[in-house]
Amino acid sequence: MTGRRRCAAVALTGCLLALLSGCPAPTDPEAGPSTSGQALPGRPTNASTDLPAYAGPPPGAPPSTGPLTRVRGAVDLTPATPGVFAREVAAVAAPDGGAFVLLTPADRDLPSSLVTVTPGFALGGSVPLPRLGDVWAAHVLRNGAVAVTGRLADGYGVEVVDPATGKVRTTVVSPTGRRPDSEGGRSALSPDGATLYLVLSVVAGDDVREQLFALDTSTGRVLAQRDLADDVAAASSFPIGRQLAGLVARPSGGATVVFDASPTDVAERRIPTLLTFDARLAPVGGPVRATGLAEGAETKSVAGAADGTVFLLVTVDDGAWVLGVPDGGGAGPLLAQLTDRIYGYALVVEPAQVWAVIPGPTGAEAIDLTTGEERGPLTVGCEPRLDVRNLYPAPDGALMIGECDTPREDTQMLWFLGP
Repeated sequence: MTGRRRCAAVALTGCLLALLSGCPAPTDPEAGPSTSGQALPGRPTNASTDLPAYAGPPPGAPPSTGPLTRVRGAVDLTPATPGVFAREVAAVAAPDGGAFVLLTPADRDLPSSLVTVTPGFALGGSVPLPRLGDVWAAHVLRNGAVAVTGRLADGYGVEVVDPATGKVRTTVVSPTGRRPDSEGGRSALSPDGATLYLVLSVVAGDDVREQLFALDTSTGRVLAQRDLADDVAAASSFPIGRQLAGLVARPSGGATVVFDASPTDVAERRIPTLLTFDARLAPVGGPVRATGLAEGAETKSVAGAADGTVFLLVTVDDGAWVLGVPDGGGAGPLLAQLTDRIYGYALVVEPAQVWAVIPGPTGAEAIDLTTGEERGPLTVGCEPRLDVRNLYPAPDGALMIGECDTPREDTQMLWFLGP
């Protein structure tokens, strides 16, 4: 066991909880020159800590609502597509306490449906939406329209739909091109709702397109775009490709791209890395490493906060870690250490930045980001099988979508989770 893994093993039982004396964070000789100068006791991350480290919930954060340990409402989405079997591919909370859910039929010739769920946990209206080949995310805009990002029929971009009338506006930011070896993207909405950011990675042999875009949400006009080739090359010997993990909007404008960089000539040796850009999509500082190379970390999910803090759930050899990186800052303390490596594919952090929630075998698990304590499980009552597909932030908790074998096999469900 290396010195760093030994630190991780005792982080929760000793150093993490009590912040007493413990394991100093060693320098990782394989990761290049260390930028560490203020590693905390018992913290196994020493990359980029010469920048301001995450210090916990900010002073101006709203009060915590506590762990999400109950189901406030459960909605069977089957009646929304009568006679058609369709699966949930994305959801987003509505400002009134309801939600919008995107359902895609198994029949590829049929369009998708954007379904409204009321604050009373009942099905509202449904409008058709041109089918996307790959859905990245859904966002509610300032005028009440819903923006769905992903691979469209003729390129990558966004479809904006009015959930009342079904009117759709489409913006293509990059053409599809030839059949790719890998393709993926992420999107994030600015805190004021005025700008939608999209990051794209498409690799087709030697043809690599990795781009960042800023769109005006009211018109669909592209405000700025950036070729990320040089930015990625500063941190990785390989393109982003399938290692794109997330995109988080910044409070002052711009966005932070999260991916697993490969700084050596071995693609599988990765480091969770952040690239930060301002409102004009110009770089802000250099690449920020969230771990060292020795951990063998791989990013499974990313969550953002209103102040631009980026939370990462990464898997390591002996479990998973939750890390926090402040806007424009560097790697800081290990917030939580989990033994499970399976259920880290989704992460929601409350605005207070005290509690997080991830999927669990029976529904969800809550994590205290100030102590590392796990709380749960939250059980949704699906037997014999539950498949949690994703989690999304909501004003008073979180949304969770998934397939449930109750009341029938492969029932598409939406759950409203609350404290």
